[in-house]
Amino acid sequence: MQYYGIDWLATVAGLTGVYLIGSKNKYGFLIMMIASLSWMTVGFMIGSLALILGSAVFFSLHVRGWVKWRREARESMML
Repeated sequence: MQYYGIDWLATVAGLTGVYLIGSKNKYGFLIMMIASLSWMTVGFMIGSLALILGSAVFFSLHVRGWVKWRREARESMML
């Protein structure tokens, strides 16, 4: 089956996102959201409910991380 490079996008975005988060760069969460959406798309293409649901959970965790990071950054600027 052809995934149109979405699987490669998901892999590269996932590795880049993990690297950025490990380097304490908040944009890693945004990159990881792209990876999660890409894996979700692959899940739809192959009909894998587990991949779709797992990616949806990871996406929500990355959104939570992004929001928490932004909130903490704003609070530290106010001090």
